[in-house]
Amino acid sequence: MSSVAVETPPALVSLAPTLASVCKEYVGRHRRDLERRVAEGAGGLEIVAEHARVTDGMLRSLWCALEGTWRGSRVGLPRLAVVAVGGYGREQVGLRSDIDLLFLCEDEADPRVRSMAEALLYPLWDAGTAVGHATRGITETLRLARSDLRTATTLLDVRLIAGDATLLGELVTRGWREVFDPDLRGFLDRLRADSAERHERFGGSLYLLEPEIKQGRGGLRDVDVALWAARARWHSCSLEDLVRTGALSARESSELVAARDFLWRVRNHLHRRAGRRQDRLTFEDQEEIARSLGFEDHEGGELGVEQFNRTYFGHARTIARVSDMLVERAYPRKRRGRAREEALDGGILKFDDHVTFADSARLDAEPAMALRLYAQAAARDAPPYGYARDAITRLAADPLWCARLRGSTEAAETFLRLLCRPAPAPVPKGSILTELHDVGLLLALVPEFGPVTGRVQHDVYHVYTVDVHSIAAVDRLRAIHRGDLVAELPLPSRLAAEIIRPIPLYLGLLLHDIGKAQGKDHARKGAVIARQVATRLGLSEPDVSHVEWLVLEHLSLYHTATRRDIADTATLVELCERVGSAHRLRDLYLLTIADLSTTNPNAMTTWKARMLDDLHYAAERFFEQGGVGFDRDRADLVRAEVRHVMAAEPDVDRLYAFVRQMSDRYVLGNPIDAIRIHAAIARDRGSKPVHAALGAHLTPESVELVVVTDDRPGLLADLAAVVAAHRLEVVDAQIHSRRREDGTVEVFDLFHVRRRAGGPITDDVLPKLARDLDAVVTGAVSAAQLLEPKLRASTLPRRRDPNVPTEIRVENAASDAFTVVDVFTRDRPGLLYTIARTLADEGLSIALSKINTEGARAADVFYVTDAEGKKIDDAARLGRVSLRLRDAILALDQPRSEAQ
Repeated sequence: MSSVAVETPPALVSLAPTLASVCKEYVGRHRRDLERRVAEGAGGLEIVAEHARVTDGMLRSLWCALEGTWRGSRVGLPRLAVVAVGGYGREQVGLRSDIDLLFLCEDEADPRVRSMAEALLYPLWDAGTAVGHATRGITETLRLARSDLRTATTLLDVRLIAGDATLLGELVTRGWREVFDPDLRGFLDRLRADSAERHERFGGSLYLLEPEIKQGRGGLRDVDVALWAARARWHSCSLEDLVRTGALSARESSELVAARDFLWRVRNHLHRRAGRRQDRLTFEDQEEIARSLGFEDHEGGELGVEQFNRTYFGHARTIARVSDMLVERAYPRKRRGRAREEALDGGILKFDDHVTFADSARLDAEPAMALRLYAQAAARDAPPYGYARDAITRLAADPLWCARLRGSTEAAETFLRLLCRPAPAPVPKGSILTELHDVGLLLALVPEFGPVTGRVQHDVYHVYTVDVHSIAAVDRLRAIHRGDLVAELPLPSRLAAEIIRPIPLYLGLLLHDIGKAQGKDHARKGAVIARQVATRLGLSEPDVSHVEWLVLEHLSLYHTATRRDIADTATLVELCERVGSAHRLRDLYLLTIADLSTTNPNAMTTWKARMLDDLHYAAERFFEQGGVGFDRDRADLVRAEVRHVMAAEPDVDRLYAFVRQMSDRYVLGNPIDAIRIHAAIARDRGSKPVHAALGAHLTPESVELVVVTDDRPGLLADLAAVVAAHRLEVVDAQIHSRRREDGTVEVFDLFHVRRRAGGPITDDVLPKLARDLDAVVTGAVSAAQLLEPKLRASTLPRRRDPNVPTEIRVENAASDAFTVVDVFTRDRPGLLYTIARTLADEGLSIALSKINTEGARAADVFYVTDAEGKKIDDAARLGRVSLRLRDAILALDQPRSEAQ
């Protein structure tokens, strides 16, 4: 056959341009119709199935034209089948998705096969259809399937479009016999490992800020995985088959269908909006699609986009749960005679290194057995058997069973013991709470957790849903409690070792955000709910009150550390009166650390950790000795240790003069190694007007920028302008000064900066930055002259972040010596410069600044005085400062020509 000279039949050549034009018109017309139906609210599965049928029609028409042309030629037809694979094989084609074809042939060396495949493909390509394709014989396909997972799963999705049906029948029959049936367990192992790797590659969590709707955890690919496992195990072709065989319950099947349809609706909207294949659900997409799907803002309550996200994550969670469950059920069970059995207490059985129920029928009447199973799993370090988990999951969906569970004292006591158990559990990622949440036991015991389950805060600071963040915070406290983080968090680790009554602390941490579904003032509303939960779980009244207080005050330490001068006597007295005792201080501090460090991966900066530690030390001193103020003795001990570290330096006296002249706030707020480096930077300034240096790299993409120069009015604004002009943003800042021997006041400012566009900051940034700092400080160029052209020249479109309202507070009650200006707004290029410049124009001096960027939200605080060094006591002036700040900040959003 290979000796035959093959040419495309002349009749087909003459038809090709017409075919391409017809295909292009056909594709365009149907795509416009599908996009219209998507916009009108058509079901997700309805659209992708129709798109597959439309594509079938085009391909079969092309095949008929090709077949007729080839039959009339002298070369004849080869044995060839055009087979749909992948999503197209499953009859699910997104609006802008590729279609995948397998040209299955009898003889791969036959030149007619390639010619016929190309003849079919060219009109599709000319019409703008993206086609993935392969040409293989049956034996080669099966050989690849035994070693390549992608090819193996292809065998489970194949569907004949046109051509020789007997070829496809042989491929499928031999696929069962040669690939799946001989090594089902091996195939499932590969499938599970591939899924785990894929999940990590696309973010590692179901609950991401901008989820990947196809490949991420809980995405559409997980549905495919579940059905691949089921087909390999039971040769089932549909969810209806799986219900008939008992592999899925009718409820599980209907939940999976609803979840898959919703995700396809969202994906279709993504494709329609982008005009191309897009599977990342960005913030902008979330807002637009939420409106398209009918989610509306509630007055004073949940935003429409937050409702949409909660619905999305609920469906994604269903997909993840059912997918895991179906893959687990697909594994062939080992012969019972080979398993080792051990009867445990309370109807629990250890079976084949797993724990399960000796008689699962008892579970319905005795709900506490579910918690008993997990207690034995933890005690024996043996994971629960899949069928036991399934039994619990099914019953946890029954409201009457859940009510009986909540009425069980044993269940409540067992839950609280598991909640406080520091050791990892024999469940995925070692998180017993995640496991209890996944099977429904957490919601069964604490139904108040339902409104925050899957609830997303639509900002770029809170990375996870409220329920997942709360569980992650408890897991973080567990890691601290068992000593895993001593090097990273030494003070929290020491304090956690001293915990005497862990239950109120762990329960308070689990419930700290329970009020977030209730609208504003979530801490106060959550405290009321927490009291109800703690009472129902059987805690004593003192412990109930402690849980309630922890939830009420869970933001107090963080806000005090990041927004107030913790060296100010008034600040410390107010905090300690609020806390009341060293015992409550320790629990609130541990809760704050666990909460902050799991809000997002970058929330717990080195500086924030130091501020929280310093605040704890100062408050602890207050309670122990009745003293108020910063710990002078501890600051002097730090200075002595720094002096010891510097002893070998040739100019130790000069270096130490810097340490001696810097404030206690600085000495206690920076590590000893950093202080030693800072002293050298200050020394290296010499007689230069300004000196800049890069200190420690605080994260892979951020660095400490140190600026040393003489103090003068408006200096912070000028420094901020230079930083903004170099496309850098300030994440945190420490503003310090010292009076040198000659009487001059030198500022020593530390800025935690990162590139606004992302990416690491390299040493080549410093020379240009230092040059501009010198120009601005010496007056060679004004800050406005430097910054305005850079802002005007920026042509990069700003990423659309969630809206953050601007709130300005100017008050005198927060400090005895200063007027405190709080600025809460969306972070923007030039924001710090604008605020500092406005305050300087009002004749105010900034004594202390606390810069705190939380995702897209800036929470900046400035301690200011007037020209005489006093607080602002004129109410009219206080109001004017607030109004001028608001106007200046909002002007940043105007086009530059308008702002001028």
